[in-house]
Amino acid sequence: MQQLHTDFRDPQCGGRIAFPDRDAPAALTRATEERGFAVAALAPSQPPDDALAAVAAALGLGTPYIPALYRYPETRAYSAAYSHIRSDPGDRHPGFSTTAGQAWHVDGLLDEIGTIKTTILYCVRAAHRGGDTLLFNSLAAFAELRALDPDAALAMQSPKALNRRSTIPAIGVDADGPVFARDSFGAWTTRYTDNDTCTWNFAEGPPGGLRRGLEFLRAAAREPRYRLAVSLRPGEALIFRNDRLSHGRQPYEDTPAAPRHLIRALYADGPTPQ
Repeated sequence: MQQLHTDFRDPQCGGRIAFPDRDAPAALTRATEERGFAVAALAPSQPPDDALAAVAAALGLGTPYIPALYRYPETRAYSAAYSHIRSDPGDRHPGFSTTAGQAWHVDGLLDEIGTIKTTILYCVRAAHRGGDTLLFNSLAAFAELRALDPDAALAMQSPKALNRRSTIPAIGVDADGPVFARDSFGAWTTRYTDNDTCTWNFAEGPPGGLRRGLEFLRAAAREPRYRLAVSLRPGEALIFRNDRLSHGRQPYEDTPAAPRHLIRALYADGPTPQ
């Protein structure tokens, strides 16, 4: 997997790919394979839903996937195909409706590892200040961990290594799973998350391994070769492999007349140019 060898300090990582150039689908797919993500530049005047549908169709992503957490009666308000991420004091969603920063996570709190393969974040309006999306090449960091500390890497693969729980006030549900695992094709996938949804089960795996692995990944997430901040402009879409990267968000400041507004869509398939 090429992503395991990507260095986020490479200036090419910040490049934009014009959409809908004829070769854009192939270029976007190649970028997501090489580094786990790509940024598509679309026309800001295009309706956001149309822009998302066009990108998804060009990449063969199919219809948006609704995470398991949002299939409960208590959470149906968040079950739309396209989720609007913007400040809303009247909403109690801990991620969508706040200007606070977001720590490392993968989308799909209750879903099995690797289920949600692709996330698209489309920028309708950028924040007045801050709000960059943070990307962590957790698979590449894990590859280094496997070489340096096999027992810690083995602990990360334990079926109950990481428990994630809902922090939406109306519902208390949770799910156990490994932090890293191989998919049916033998490729590595991740659900590395390190935020307030987590309980790490340090008794899992070789003694002390899971704690050492977590400390290693926390340190790796501060290294520029593994960590990147992406600042989206209106009309740009960040496409990333949710099963291969962890992501977060910087806190941000709004102006009342022009608040930050992103739209998120999730997909169970990875990019395949059509």
